[in-house]
Amino acid sequence: MFVALIFVSILQFGQIFAANILVLEGLPSPSHHVLFSVVNKALVARGHNVTAISADIDKNPTSNLTYLHLDKVYEILYGGSDVNLVDIGKVNPWATIAVLTYYTLKAFDGILISSGYKKLLDYPDDFKFDLVIYDFIGGPTLLGFHHKFGTPPLIGLTGYNAVSQTSPLLGSPYHPAYVAHHCRLEENKCFLKRVENYLLHWADYLIRKYYFLSKIKAGLSTDFPDLPSLAQLEETAQLALINNHPLFEAAEPKLPGVIGVAGLQIQDPKPLPDDLAKLASERSFVFFSLGTNVQPEMLGEDRLQHIVEAIRELKQFTFFWKVKGKLDMEILANLVIRSWFPQSDLLAHPNAKLFISHCGLLSTHESTWRGVPMLGVPIFLDQFMNIAQSVKSGMSLEYDIRNVSKETFKSAILELITNPFYKENAMIRSRLFRDQPEKPLDRALWWIEYILRNPDENIFKSEAVMMNIIQRQDVDVVAFLLCIFLVIVYTFCKLIGAILMKCLKKNKPKKD
Repeated sequence: MFVALIFVSILQFGQIFAANILVLEGLPSPSHHVLFSVVNKALVARGHNVTAISADIDKNPTSNLTYLHLDKVYEILYGGSDVNLVDIGKVNPWATIAVLTYYTLKAFDGILISSGYKKLLDYPDDFKFDLVIYDFIGGPTLLGFHHKFGTPPLIGLTGYNAVSQTSPLLGSPYHPAYVAHHCRLEENKCFLKRVENYLLHWADYLIRKYYFLSKIKAGLSTDFPDLPSLAQLEETAQLALINNHPLFEAAEPKLPGVIGVAGLQIQDPKPLPDDLAKLASERSFVFFSLGTNVQPEMLGEDRLQHIVEAIRELKQFTFFWKVKGKLDMEILANLVIRSWFPQSDLLAHPNAKLFISHCGLLSTHESTWRGVPMLGVPIFLDQFMNIAQSVKSGMSLEYDIRNVSKETFKSAILELITNPFYKENAMIRSRLFRDQPEKPLDRALWWIEYILRNPDENIFKSEAVMMNIIQRQDVDVVAFLLCIFLVIVYTFCKLIGAILMKCLKKNKPKKD
């Protein structure tokens, strides 16, 4: 009888908190999808029904998890493209803003012609979603659906880490004097850098407001003719979950509605597949991955040859190299090449001595959580800032893969493995990262369900969200006070001038 009561209570609990959730993954990014996939599955495991629209989809989704595929996005982005990310490398922040804007608008073109987009359009307008979660870093490219379904409670979730990017949603404060623009690859260290940072902030704001959002609105107007301002839709967000932790970013002001969930994708390590477990247990190993966007051919034959020669001479270690695509090279006894490895589980193995990584944010978090030193070979965008922070902590070294040579590559690997300084700092960082009151995923789920329990509460938002940039930065106040000051100075000068003129006239000698 007691067991039956518990069972009934569990059923009732599930019914009370079960929700129909729409997830909008508007930014085409395999790494961002890793984060969303974990959240989607966890929400389903807690009894919710999840419908996700994304350019990246899980192969075998569980029941109650439905994917609508944005199948044309990558085709539009990369079809016939010969862009080499390795050659692009470190670009200035002005170019980065332009590239990101172009990339997002190009992806938006693919969204509009994708089958998943059309399927969701066919849902009846009165279809009930209890909550919408969207990747706000990609912009409001899919927020037309939030409006279509009656503007249910809205939460922002992203694999990016910049607090300032939550400003359009919640009105987060942003101070260019000491918070580097998210496209900057260095901190504000001098006056001219602060000037540049200030100008970047304004340029980004103006481009987004008057160009980017207008382009998105124009593209959505056919399918959503009564769509309000996209900025207004963004401002309905009640919460933002971001891939942020103080270990990895410079400190900046954060509203209570901005929740850091860095490490969300990291789970307790699972046993490795039998063949991989056998290889990993034989001797110390190095894991090598340049992420999902860099193909081996982008490195070029010469660079690949230097890398392979260095690996050949490090016979005391096994190298696991994740390579998407074909790698035409001779087989080495100490090199295992595969298109996929269980990265986090592999880094948790006691024989993992080093992670050679492109320093994407998720990889940086996993390496830190597992306490594995990192040889950072950043390719583009925020990866340069990620490795800079890790080098500063003493657990990593940065290596320029564009100028790779057998000797320097080999030397960097040996330095990180044989010098205990890096491992000790990696373990310190790991302890600090893990020292949290709950797991990051549990924190994310609690806050998502908080909004489900309290859909009408909107207490985490700053009044700044209703202000324009001139008001937020007190430009109008400073201009007003400056005008008053100038009027006072002008009046004072005129008064002094009048007094002096009067004195001069009074003291002027009279003619006989």
